[in-house]
Amino acid sequence: SLVGRNFVSFYGIPSASMEPTLLKGDVLLVEKFPNVLDRTDRGDVILFQPPLTLQEIIGSKNQASAISSNSLFVKRVVGLPGDTNIQMNADTQDVTINGLAAVGPDRNLCDDEPLKLIDRLLDKYGNGKEVKELGPNDVYVLGDCKAVSVDSRVFGTLPKSNVVGKPIARIWPLSRFTFGPL
Repeated sequence: SLVGRNFVSFYGIPSASMEPTLLKGDVLLVEKFPNVLDRTDRGDVILFQPPLTLQEIIGSKNQASAISSNSLFVKRVVGLPGDTNIQMNADTQDVTINGLAAVGPDRNLCDDEPLKLIDRLLDKYGNGKEVKELGPNDVYVLGDCKAVSVDSRVFGTLPKSNVVGKPIARIWPLSRFTFGPL
């Protein structure tokens, strides 16, 4: 069981930040073999431990919802080491990298969150609204639902060392079973 827990695990989607790709309640089978990021391409979905900036942002909002460094988040890798000129359009919240639109599905396909929390977080923190160049140990991640996703636009770049795995299958619900990249 030690081998299984260290190299493969299950992860339940807790929020709408990855809609429409992943829905709240979907269950993923996640591979956690060493050097997972070395096998990760632009556009791949990953699971990661929150960087310190994200822990501080969430912890400052409400101690009851504070997260630990062992919590996992799921997002899509859109920026890789060496990418330049990462910009978030202030009006649309769309992100460009190297002058091109960030990879992934249409990020406008989910419902807005009525309290507009993401707008307030971007105004207050916005650590990744403009990044000149990703360092050799950093990636830039986005949720597929920009209206609710707390991602690199808010907390900035993600250290590669925080990446712990990537999904190899969606196993629940059975009607949405998918094996392979999401």
